[in-house]
Amino acid sequence: MGVAISRYSDISSNELLARFCSAEIICPNDPFWNQLLAFNIQLPNNTDEQLIFDSSAEALLQKFLQNNLQTGNLGSLVQVFITRATELLAAPNSDNVMLAWQTFNALFVIRAVSKYLVEIVPEYELCRHLDVNAVRSANGPVDVGDTGTPPPGQPSPETPDSPSPSTSIPTHAPETPVSPKLTASESRVEMLIDALIGIIIDVPVTDNTYYLHLECINTLLVLMSVYMFAGVHGQARLVETSLIYRTLFQGRYGMHAPLLVKTLLVNLSNMAPAPPSMFGTGTGDSLLVNLASGLWSMLRLGGGVRQTIYSQPALDRRELLDRLRREHGVANQSCLLLLALANHCMTQDNLYRNALLCCEDTAETSTTTPQRDSSGGAQVTPPRIDMAALHKALCATAGCEHSTLLLYLMLHSCKAYKRHITTVAHIEDLIVPILQVLYNAPDSNSHHIYMSLIVLLILTEDDSLIKNVHLIMLKNLTWYTERSISEISLGGLMVLVVVRALQYNMARVRDKYLHTNCLAAIANMSCEFRNLHPYVAQRIVSLFETLTKRRSRLCSEIEGGDINTLELPHHAEEKTEEIMDHIAVLDEVIRMLLEIINSCLTHQLPSNLNLVYALLHKRHLFNHQQHQHHHHIAQNIEMVIGYFSTRLQRVQEGAGGDLGVTEVLQCIKKGAEQWSSDRLKKFPDLKFRYVEEERPEEFFTPYVWGLISSCGGVYWASECGARAVGDLLC
Repeated sequence: MGVAISRYSDISSNELLARFCSAEIICPNDPFWNQLLAFNIQLPNNTDEQLIFDSSAEALLQKFLQNNLQTGNLGSLVQVFITRATELLAAPNSDNVMLAWQTFNALFVIRAVSKYLVEIVPEYELCRHLDVNAVRSANGPVDVGDTGTPPPGQPSPETPDSPSPSTSIPTHAPETPVSPKLTASESRVEMLIDALIGIIIDVPVTDNTYYLHLECINTLLVLMSVYMFAGVHGQARLVETSLIYRTLFQGRYGMHAPLLVKTLLVNLSNMAPAPPSMFGTGTGDSLLVNLASGLWSMLRLGGGVRQTIYSQPALDRRELLDRLRREHGVANQSCLLLLALANHCMTQDNLYRNALLCCEDTAETSTTTPQRDSSGGAQVTPPRIDMAALHKALCATAGCEHSTLLLYLMLHSCKAYKRHITTVAHIEDLIVPILQVLYNAPDSNSHHIYMSLIVLLILTEDDSLIKNVHLIMLKNLTWYTERSISEISLGGLMVLVVVRALQYNMARVRDKYLHTNCLAAIANMSCEFRNLHPYVAQRIVSLFETLTKRRSRLCSEIEGGDINTLELPHHAEEKTEEIMDHIAVLDEVIRMLLEIINSCLTHQLPSNLNLVYALLHKRHLFNHQQHQHHHHIAQNIEMVIGYFSTRLQRVQEGAGGDLGVTEVLQCIKKGAEQWSSDRLKKFPDLKFRYVEEERPEEFFTPYVWGLISSCGGVYWASECGARAVGDLLC
């Protein structure tokens, strides 16, 4: 790549790259590597830039593919990277900019080549390219160490023997001194992964090492993406026999998984801003020019103070995701790598998932209990995390789909985080971004809507939370544009947005699981509804009216109408059966709405005068003759309507004319003071809990790789990449 590459088009004509991809064998100690790795290049920032980069490098990479199994140049480059990484880890000052720059450059080339191989060849071929070891003997001929070609239809071959490197890469944090020794049976794949994890854990994230950390994380994601491309190459999707996955997920990292999980969570929590200008982000000038440019940029920004998503929140979700990738790349990619590690082999003993879900809060004084690793050997201490800092990061990024998924994982399974949530002072910081996702349902991914609803459902399982949300008042909700609302409680807003999402689902998507989760979240809150905004009460009753009318119309069509004129969600051959199925769904939703209204009236009638007003305004909807199949529930609502209707009629007769809104509400208030809920039939409290389905990995693992592709900083711009993501999510 020369000393500088200012344009991607320069790649195809670069002499050093051409030599690397040629049939010439280049040993790890050749001075060539010092020349090759003295470059600066702008990292691809989006799919279009990645496509330009891939196109510019295509011819060279094809030559590489033809020659590398004879030259072993990629393996030599990996050895060069490992040597640089070892020096960086052993240096008294790991903030050595020159060393970090060279290590980064070596890794950038490794990632670019590995990404190409992952897309083009099966995983065992990728491992062959990394492991092949070409050595020139004294007599001149080339001896190529090869893994051999596996028989047709067989998984990746056994790991070949490789010469031990002169130095080993520690993959441990300072507080747990462990020095794994590399043996002759280890492959370069294992050595590379060791080095990547060692840097992530042991090298602090500074301006000088920021992009090296980002490259380490991205390279791990590229190596793990063999899962995503397994289907493209005709392999089993789970890649159980993958050398890469065996290296990461078996007992080898039993002691290190908690440290890696802790580091990735700290990266996310810190939300460190990317340096304004540094190697890998310069304009192609020399390193010294880039350093000077970076210093000047920091001075212009005021002594190095940079804007972050904390100090300057994004205006919408698209801007948030774009800024996360550009300005907080290490935090963004750490979240995605954590999801990839925690959502693979979920039904087995996943070291990373166990560490994530068992992590403790640094604010808690209780003693951490060590746990046995998967091999049953040494005890592993769960990582201690600053839950307040993690929660702040999740709140700031909750509008992004991958953050929502991590939030779900922590809420569903991490006891320490769930305990922290119960003590949070401003829970609206977490809930409002989730509500914005649901409010923008037509523009949101269906999986994102689904996960957002589940997050709300899990939150509403907390009795103290469903009480407190009605005490938190919100103002100036500029994103809610359907109607101007000057002030509303957080609880009222939750009901309003979920009802809107339910209406959208019933009209457009008609996904049974979505409306079930919507109703369950509202039902959990119903016994604590307090001072519902008039518009919220109106929307609840309006939804009931819409669904009741739709059911009546469908029944009429079956009894004698023309069913061919109906707009149905599917084009089934037997429309009558489809209509009956839809009526059954409507019956379920109508029943749940009646139960929600009944629960509110039973527990909190004096605190919900606006709901009583809305019921009286639409009293004809709740005639028991219309809901004979739900009569036992509707009977209570009829009794309430009858009680207040009688009082209103007497007041109206005394006034000699119609009453205004204020007068009606005053009458309802006085009636509520004399109302006794004892006259209502008692029903069990509505309480729903989210239960994860069996074999959750069938949903979550492909979903995570879809998120890595859409939300991450590694761009698979090729047609092969698009097909791989599509195959996973179909």
